[in-house]
Amino acid sequence: MTMTRLNLKAVISGLALSLAVAAPLTLAVPAQAQLFSIDQDDADKGPPIEWDKKRLERLDRNVRKLENAISKYEGRNAKNPGPPALIEPDPEVVALQATVATMSRKVDDQAQQITTLTGQLEEARYANTQLAQKNQALEVRLDTLTKRVDMQDAHLKDIDAALAGPPPPPPTTGTAEGDFDQAYSLLTNGSMEDAERAFTEFTTKWATAPQAAEAWFRLGQIRSTRGDVSGSVAAYATSLKGWPKTSWAPEATVKLAAALGQTDAPKACVALTEFNKRYAATASAPIKSQAKALATKGKCA
Repeated sequence: MTMTRLNLKAVISGLALSLAVAAPLTLAVPAQAQLFSIDQDDADKGPPIEWDKKRLERLDRNVRKLENAISKYEGRNAKNPGPPALIEPDPEVVALQATVATMSRKVDDQAQQITTLTGQLEEARYANTQLAQKNQALEVRLDTLTKRVDMQDAHLKDIDAALAGPPPPPPTTGTAEGDFDQAYSLLTNGSMEDAERAFTEFTTKWATAPQAAEAWFRLGQIRSTRGDVSGSVAAYATSLKGWPKTSWAPEATVKLAAALGQTDAPKACVALTEFNKRYAATASAPIKSQAKALATKGKCA
């Protein structure tokens, strides 16, 4: 195979590229005769040539010598040029060019693979973002549905409670005294609903018992605690029928006046007048203070 000077420049250009990338590269080439000053003994040996720095520099010097020789030849024969010089290519240069071309193709292939993988990664990220958004929307929807279910459960419980009605009062003990003590025990233990049912049942079953009036007084206390103003007025007024001479009567009268003060101020003043006439002398200091405050607030004469 032969080549002109233009082809030689291409070889030199390829050699320059190979010198930049092939410092540690080891190539195996067949031994052939060369136009450069490489030892014939090295060319005849079988093992691959190791392209170290020294060998590459020597190859570069030989290529430069050859280029100068061609330039001088062309200068001497510029007016009478002969046939173009034919130079046999250096096998080592050819092999090095092939290696560089192979490496260049591999780099291009790897770049293409990186581009493809980058695109796949972007697609995966987009898909992951879409899934995260869908998951968040599902969580919001699930939370809303859970709240609706809880509200429906609470509503159903209210309906069941309304349909079921109030639970029955505690079983009777068989005596008025026993039933009253049972209801009073529920009151002092804080079981207001059970105590209210027990006292209500007592006022119905044992209406003429000595404890009936106090049962009404206790019902007034319970209803006042629940904010049932009209219910407490009715209970206190019933307990005070006949103006009983009991320890709880002064408190019942003042509590009646306090409840009436929220709905009927004149009647509240009447209740306070009865307190001053009937119970003030035996009432405790706190009850007297409360009666005085109510009278001032209601502008009672």
